[in-house]
Amino acid sequence: MQQIKMNVGTFLPALLLLLGCNQAADKTEPSNKDTAQMVTTVDTPSMPPYDRALDPLIVAGPNGKLLQDSLGIKIFEISVKPGELAPLHRHPDHALYILQGGKAKVYSRDFPGAENGLEMEFKSGTGWVMGPVTDSARNIGKTTIKMLEIDVYRPRSK
Repeated sequence: MQQIKMNVGTFLPALLLLLGCNQAADKTEPSNKDTAQMVTTVDTPSMPPYDRALDPLIVAGPNGKLLQDSLGIKIFEISVKPGELAPLHRHPDHALYILQGGKAKVYSRDFPGAENGLEMEFKSGTGWVMGPVTDSARNIGKTTIKMLEIDVYRPRSK
């Protein structure tokens, strides 16, 4: 017990000295300056630049049918008959739903292995959600491929 009293006897004055130093530091004159810190985050939107010449609906010509265009979102239907080529076009963030399936050869520098063409089976009722991509495709099957596309033409956060 004696040892505890001695430790408290040396510890208590040291603690009061530290507290006194902190209080002295707090007695500075109030400043009229705003000392609040603001943290800003720079969020670079990711979206390829819009190029009307590569708009999928424009490139599709009569094979494309616009269903809705509002709030930076386009919804359209695309049909590609056997042997037809869907010319080079660019998508922003987009979703694709296969209404009527078939077989196609897809060309894109954005997909590994598709630089020289990648054969793909598009099954009815399947869908994808993808980021920006530039591609073209040829229907190499015996049926017309019909797709519903939803392109989002507005920036997204990373």
